[in-house]
Amino acid sequence: MVDGLKSRLARAAAGVAALALAFGLGGCSLATPSLDEAVDETPAQAIADSELVQAGTLTVALDTSDAPQVITGTDGELVGYDIDVATALAENMGLKVSFVNATSPSSALEGGEADIYLGATASDESGDISTEGEVLQNATAIFGINTGSTSAASTTVSASDLTSARVGVQDGSASQEALARVNVVASSTYSNVNECFEALAAGEVDYVACDATAGGYLARSYEGVFFAGTISSSTSYGIAYLSSSSDLADEVNNALDALATDGTLDAIHQVWYGPVPLSLSSEVISGVTLATSESASDDESASSDGEPTITEDINSLD
Repeated sequence: MVDGLKSRLARAAAGVAALALAFGLGGCSLATPSLDEAVDETPAQAIADSELVQAGTLTVALDTSDAPQVITGTDGELVGYDIDVATALAENMGLKVSFVNATSPSSALEGGEADIYLGATASDESGDISTEGEVLQNATAIFGINTGSTSAASTTVSASDLTSARVGVQDGSASQEALARVNVVASSTYSNVNECFEALAAGEVDYVACDATAGGYLARSYEGVFFAGTISSSTSYGIAYLSSSSDLADEVNNALDALATDGTLDAIHQVWYGPVPLSLSSEVISGVTLATSESASDDESASSDGEPTITEDINSLD
């Protein structure tokens, strides 16, 4: 990992701390991963310029409205998990990085606007578009809180615990539907995920159900919030390429493997999503049975409600 990414991670961690202060909820403890052993050298360019949209640059398409994976500051600068992952991939390949806004891979890749699309799912594949690798998993998750009066409370939560607890959820969201599928009726509904966490911190609810990524991002701003597990199938997000760009796909996948092996991917994930593990496949809450008939669209809907409402000055996340 080179100096550029180390600087981005340090700024991201500082930004999360600043967000905690903006919420007026001091006492948040940030366990920023150590970067002391990072290798400070610039690797040679791994792919020929003829394979790239811009010489010496990895041009990455992504959905810039998909908070908190991507957050656009008031100055127009992009920050977030996807931005740091893309930056790390490019640096590993000896390239600069640039970004293009796109809500799906096809237009950006087939139109020659970008080299890769970050955040693709299997449903994005077609004759011209291939998806490989995994950069993120998301699912409907449960978050709880250990308050001062319950400092010794266990963070282990079962399905039976949920049925007898006060659970908050965003009204009309995919997470509310996921709760119903496991026979849990939310006791309180809110207009957005931020309000759910405010209620959790105030003791109005025992648990919050929301997207794992949105919950992990917001959990950084609240003392004692923990990730209890998931209640839906997880959706995997990877990288899309033109099917004809096999050499580029190989090099990007090599870079992604290197980031996973040396701990960089996990470090970035911890900065942005706190207590949520990188892999959610084995994090299903005890006693929850996922229906084998859940369709891909059901799985993807688990990540459709989790955009946190961020009203603070997010320039602090730069």
